[in-house]
Amino acid sequence: TEKYGFETEKVTFSNRVEVDIYADLRPGTTYSVYLGIDVGSTSTKAVLLAQDKDVLAGFYTRTAGRPLAALQSILAAIDDLMSKKRIEVKIAGAGTTGSGRKFIGQVIGVDLIIDEISAHARAAYWLNPEVDTIIEIGGQDSKFTTVKNGSVTFAVMNTVCAAGTGSFIEEQAQKLGCTLTDYAARTEHKRSPITSDRCTVLRVRDINHYLSEGYTIDEVLAAVLHAICENYLTKVAVEGSIGNTVLFQGATAKNRALIEAFEQRLKKPIHVSKYCHLTGALGVAILLADHGVGETKFRGIDLYRKNIPLRFDVCNLCTNHCKIR
Repeated sequence: TEKYGFETEKVTFSNRVEVDIYADLRPGTTYSVYLGIDVGSTSTKAVLLAQDKDVLAGFYTRTAGRPLAALQSILAAIDDLMSKKRIEVKIAGAGTTGSGRKFIGQVIGVDLIIDEISAHARAAYWLNPEVDTIIEIGGQDSKFTTVKNGSVTFAVMNTVCAAGTGSFIEEQAQKLGCTLTDYAARTEHKRSPITSDRCTVLRVRDINHYLSEGYTIDEVLAAVLHAICENYLTKVAVEGSIGNTVLFQGATAKNRALIEAFEQRLKKPIHVSKYCHLTGALGVAILLADHGVGETKFRGIDLYRKNIPLRFDVCNLCTNHCKIR
């Protein structure tokens, strides 16, 4: 029903938050909601889900290497929403998923911490009970999941190659002077040369070659989408296991031309929800609603006002020397 951007000066390293309102919020009303949070490598998302499983609002922001600041920005956006709409939001339960789920879960106090494959599968089944295949292309990884009657039957994640992720699309769009908003419109109905679908290094080499040969920027942008599609189907998905009801989830699903590339290649329709960029957070909220929460451990929306100190250390238990936050 409404969409706007929100920024605050009350959070250190504040990130701009995209706010989507999906329900008619009535002034003076107190809403009891479940808060689902998806802390990903490139973006952090949150969903406010009413106890009858109506989606009230969604929040999307960049993680930018600072998951705590991203989460605080979203909490500030929720507080701003309450003020703007003159409503009260009571958190009945909170949960996290995504790569930062344990860290953020401990900081804010949550009732459920769940892996992203389970969260996406629950959201997909809620969106379409006939779903049998989930395609998800995130910022730094991609996942392929098969589902039967809402239960995950097979799942695989690609975390070692950037050639099939949303970040590659974004990098090439920026390099070629195309905004993500305009990407789909500029590539629709465009013939495109074939680029490597195996490696970002080889693909960038091909892109530079085609530009020097006189191909237009729009044709090269289209080539990137076909290569992403081919990379996913050969290196991540099990093509023979792709069913008839395919849901595409993640923010990259907003690129209609990418969806069309998959439809052209698979010769079947791809379903995209209006919550596609929020499905991980939505799945967590639905799982909270499914099981119910007695007394929530959530520490409160006003956590964004507090200075939460972070300490860094390096683990020396093996040769990886991982940084611990």
